[in-house]
Amino acid sequence: MSFSTPQVESRIEFSPLPQVVEQEQDHIIDEDKDSHIFMTEIEPQEEQCFDCEAIMIVLRLAMVSLLLVGFALHQSQLEKPDLNPIPPRFFIDSLLIPEFKISNGELSSTFDIKLTIANDMNSSSINIIRLDVAMTYQENKTLALVTPIELHYPMQSDVFLVDAEEMKRMNVKLSTTGWERDQPVVDDVVIQAMDKDMKRGLMRLGLQMMVVGEVQFGNGWVTSFVMYPSCNGFAVRFKAAADRHGEAATVVDQKPRECIGTVQWEHLRKML
Repeated sequence: MSFSTPQVESRIEFSPLPQVVEQEQDHIIDEDKDSHIFMTEIEPQEEQCFDCEAIMIVLRLAMVSLLLVGFALHQSQLEKPDLNPIPPRFFIDSLLIPEFKISNGELSSTFDIKLTIANDMNSSSINIIRLDVAMTYQENKTLALVTPIELHYPMQSDVFLVDAEEMKRMNVKLSTTGWERDQPVVDDVVIQAMDKDMKRGLMRLGLQMMVVGEVQFGNGWVTSFVMYPSCNGFAVRFKAAADRHGEAATVVDQKPRECIGTVQWEHLRKML
């Protein structure tokens, strides 16, 4: 009896050596590291590009803003007028004293003043916002006070406007009986000194003003001022009761007189 041996196909597989496996794993790890490094190198470049674009936008906006500001300043300098203002001039055309008496230590007086305001500028107008007028004794002792020009409304633009090369006349009347609350209190010493002058027949009075106004140059440019013109040394002669014809006293020299004083200017500004 014979036995036949079947043919068996033999297949032998060899597992990789541990060293080879480690090398392959190291290679894979190195590839992962390279790809990770590559990615980490790309991301900062994208962020840097984004930052550069933002910086460029900010720089462009800053340049445009500077150009606009420079243009506005240039236009402002072109429109800005030459600052050479001339204050108004004040003239006393006449001074009448219908009443001036002292009784029981109280002064009762009335002053009638004709005043001229002149603007010598040929292209700018003057707006008088406030005018205070005071009659004084011995230059610094106020007898009567009045405000013929003042601002009545906050939004009022022109109060007393004097155009270029214009002269305006106004009548100012001051009156006090010694009892008005809006009038100054005259000291007893001053009352006694004036009483002596009246008995001698001659007294010297003065007129002082405070003026608040502005010069209007045009195109909305204005500059404000405060000035203190004064006229002192009016020689007043008193008449006897029998010689009075509507006046208690008269000014010896009735020639027109200019009142001169200091002026304080403010900065030139642009009206809205």
